[in-house]
Amino acid sequence: MTGRGDPRDAGFATPWPLRHNPHVAEAREAALGWLGAFGLLRDEDAAADFTELRLAEAAGWLYPFAGPEDSATAAQMLGWCLLPSGGRPDRVAGGDPRRTAEIAGALIGIVHGEPVPAARRSPAVTAFADLWGRMAGGMSPRLRGRLRHHWAGYFSARATAAADHATGYAHADLDAYLAFRADTVCAYGQLDLAEQWGGAEVPAQLWHHPALARVRRLGADLAAVASDTAEPARARGGDGRGDRGGPPDVVRVVAATRRCTRPEAVRHASVLARRKVAELVALEERALPRLLSGLDERHRYAVLGYPQLVHHRVVAARAWGRVSHPGVRAAQPAPPPSGAP
Repeated sequence: MTGRGDPRDAGFATPWPLRHNPHVAEAREAALGWLGAFGLLRDEDAAADFTELRLAEAAGWLYPFAGPEDSATAAQMLGWCLLPSGGRPDRVAGGDPRRTAEIAGALIGIVHGEPVPAARRSPAVTAFADLWGRMAGGMSPRLRGRLRHHWAGYFSARATAAADHATGYAHADLDAYLAFRADTVCAYGQLDLAEQWGGAEVPAQLWHHPALARVRRLGADLAAVASDTAEPARARGGDGRGDRGGPPDVVRVVAATRRCTRPEAVRHASVLARRKVAELVALEERALPRLLSGLDERHRYAVLGYPQLVHHRVVAARAWGRVSHPGVRAAQPAPPPSGAP
């Protein structure tokens, strides 16, 4: 098994290599120029944040086979979503749930082809309108429909998360939290993009199959655990008791629901992740091959290659979790390549 767990990590290994996209440097420059042109880099510190948060590298790990233009769009997308000065609706609204819901509504309108009301136009909304045109461009109507559904779900989830934070809502069930977490990070919308940016579109008659749905969910869960239990993420604080100051994450939810310390919660999450890795490997080996009967060569390739897109997300989350958090990101070297790009 390759990709063994780093001793700084939660303690689960994956058999999948981290792959690097060769267009990261160009994508970084394109993303910085784009963010600046739309007013999303307020000062030099914001540009430094983009570089130090390794967002171009993260895009390359997520989409290692994307070409130059798609790599640039991917880096712009992550900048819009994750940069502190970017466009995510709850950040633009300063966490105010009512304003977040209003901005989220305008963004959902964009993905459905509706004009943006004059009162909702802003640098963040205008930037996303430009971004959406390039993300959805060139897709088949069916893939674009999926992308539209998942990105609308992302904006809705960000509005819900803002309301939850304002009311002090605490997640009491880990499985339910992980399902919601997938929406709050647009896990499935980013996976749709992977089919377009270096993968292959899964045929519509199989995309909804329970085996592929489970592959998607396992990948989203593993990415969440990998991100939240990486060393810099764990350094965010607390022993797991009374650690309510920040947004929920996997470790906080486990600590709260199991009434344990943060280190104990990390260990529990590690055990859970190892089980999920084993289940995902078993699905790939046993369940997916039986779906191929009656498919032509192109569709067989898409189905068998779909889990690889999920693998990229999991290992990218682990790599980015190690290097992206404030206070440690500048000191952490980017992980070395593992496997051919």
